[in-house]
Amino acid sequence: MFDQRIEEQLRRCPPGTREALVAFREKGDEKDLEIFARGILARAMEDEYLPVLEQGDGNLHIVNDLGIDSLSMAEIAMNLEDALDVELLDEDLKNLQTLNDVKTYLLQRYAARKTDTSV
Repeated sequence: MFDQRIEEQLRRCPPGTREALVAFREKGDEKDLEIFARGILARAMEDEYLPVLEQGDGNLHIVNDLGIDSLSMAEIAMNLEDALDVELLDEDLKNLQTLNDVKTYLLQRYAARKTDTSV
């Protein structure tokens, strides 16, 4: 279903990440997108922050609560773009502060991708 590069990225994510991506691409359910996005974030995070991600809600702050720096965010964005076949704009990424922000933005970009082939 996915090319080899995406499969390799997903293998290094927590269990359930790939399945959530498949389910989201098939059904478009926000819950699946959140599970997938959390898996991609977890892959790029320091281990000490993983319990915070697992136990936290959508209001978790990406930098302050999860310790994600700009380099990690760039890697996360590339992985999300590849897996969802969307373009994430640098100027938009700078405004994403919480997990809810990320989920909302991904839903918008995914919906735009489905209706606009230039995205």
